[in-house]
Amino acid sequence: MSDIINSRKGYFLAYFVIYTGNYRRQFEAKREPRFNRNEFIKAPKLFVIDENGNQLGVIDRQKALDIARESELDLIEVSPTADPPVARIYDWSKFKYQQEKKRKENKGKAAEQKEMWFKSFIDKGDLNHKIKKVIEFLEKKHPVKLTIRGKGRVTSDHMYQVMDNILSELEGHIKYEERPKMYGRNLSLIVRPFKQKNDQKNEEQNKNS
Repeated sequence: MSDIINSRKGYFLAYFVIYTGNYRRQFEAKREPRFNRNEFIKAPKLFVIDENGNQLGVIDRQKALDIARESELDLIEVSPTADPPVARIYDWSKFKYQQEKKRKENKGKAAEQKEMWFKSFIDKGDLNHKIKKVIEFLEKKHPVKLTIRGKGRVTSDHMYQVMDNILSELEGHIKYEERPKMYGRNLSLIVRPFKQKNDQKNEEQNKNS
């Protein structure tokens, strides 16, 4: 083994293994926050919240551990950077389930943004095809960045007129909170799916069910 490590090939192999291992750990740390619990909590004093959400105030770590054990629960450090760190007395398995559920909900909310490019001078057939594609994105809950490419001697007034025509075609499907803006030679606007009343009603029913 030492002969391999001492060789140039072995050196790069060892470096690669160490580097990728560190990178993987860093990636996993960014992907999912880690929570210290019970004896792994290092802070001597903690601001503690019990399983019912009641604030127990700042108490010694050992006392907090004793309270958690008496309730057959865990002491979980939920905010390690606070001063003092915040810990909650709670069931660890339930806490993990809630965190995973929250992560999936946040992932669902962060819909991938799409982009559709339009020529400054676009024929009706190409425009209809792109409008249809934009509507498909919107129906799948994606925000869409509409961009008109500025080329040649095309004026900004003409590009704004093209954008107005596109927005007219998408009326009833979109909402937007600002006017289109020029970015260099291109004109862009981000539009989002317009929720019909029936869609909002269905979402509320799903939340309450």
